[in-house]
Amino acid sequence: MADGGPSTPQQLSQQQTQKVSDVIRSYRPAKVFRPSKQDNFVTSLDFDDQGEFMVTSGDDDIIQIFDVKAGKSTKSVPSKKYGAHLARFTHHSRQVLHASTKVDDSLRLLDLHSEGYIRYFSGHVDKVTCLALSPGSDSVISCSKDDTVAIWDLGSRHAQGKLKLSTPYLVAFDPSASVIAIASQSTSSVLLYDFRNYDKSPFSTFDLASYEERYTPSTRGRAWTRLEFSNDGKHLLVGTDYHGHFILDAFEGKLKAFLVGKNGSPGRAAPVSSTGKPFGQGDACFTLDGRYVVGGSGDHPDMLVWDLQQAPDPNHLLQPMTKLPHRGRTAIIEHNPRFNMIASADKDIFFWLPEDGSKVA
Repeated sequence: MADGGPSTPQQLSQQQTQKVSDVIRSYRPAKVFRPSKQDNFVTSLDFDDQGEFMVTSGDDDIIQIFDVKAGKSTKSVPSKKYGAHLARFTHHSRQVLHASTKVDDSLRLLDLHSEGYIRYFSGHVDKVTCLALSPGSDSVISCSKDDTVAIWDLGSRHAQGKLKLSTPYLVAFDPSASVIAIASQSTSSVLLYDFRNYDKSPFSTFDLASYEERYTPSTRGRAWTRLEFSNDGKHLLVGTDYHGHFILDAFEGKLKAFLVGKNGSPGRAAPVSSTGKPFGQGDACFTLDGRYVVGGSGDHPDMLVWDLQQAPDPNHLLQPMTKLPHRGRTAIIEHNPRFNMIASADKDIFFWLPEDGSKVA
């Protein structure tokens, strides 16, 4: 099941001593988990609030739980009837919410102890494309191919509210949990709402049409794969599945940099695609301090790191500051919310640690 160096409690606890800036270049795969069948793809990764457990879903309809400190898989829960995508820990670390890929388009809340479902959340009539959990409450937002955004509370199976928008395929909470960003691919825009007044018009709209025309003309209006605020709330990442990634000022929507360096597609579909590729959740993410973006390089095995404190060139292009050697494609990626540790996946799942075992304070 696994090989590579250990991911020990000592390694993890030692990471309290240094900042990401001191260790970012030294990340290396420390653990690899291989699926029982090599034709299965991992489609989502997520960590619990404490960073001690990770949940994955895959196109084999299995939800897997990993103990980060022990560096091992601890539970597999099949969801053969309903399928599983976008598996997310709630703030209760033994509960996982996931989207369905079969039978219907409900969300399902799974209890990991009993391996039974606590609650279904029905309301979407087409595939769910993104799930975002509030950092500060049990509120959840889901986006769907049915052109709706639904707001839920985990304590009730009925939606608290809905928005009807054009292609609202990605959503993200800001770190304060007071603002939600919704990416509308077909309109090339990101809409910002006050979460307490989501039924009102957005208080700001970021128009990316001119940026797409300049940097991603062949995929304008499609192929967005990721929407994420940095932890300091200053930047907004709009990831794409081929050309690179947009870094926007989270307050004004102006382009800060376009991250280049990718060599082709990561092999994952954007939230809506007719290519037949397996789904994913984006192949780039912020580090904990918001200074770096770590991501895949398309069909090349190296992982890329962009330093947002470096000045882009006059055309706002920002090259990677370093490449991290890898032997597998990075199709999806997540940074641990507490530890200086990264998980990436395609068919195999990799745990990345700094070689010296240092961790984020």
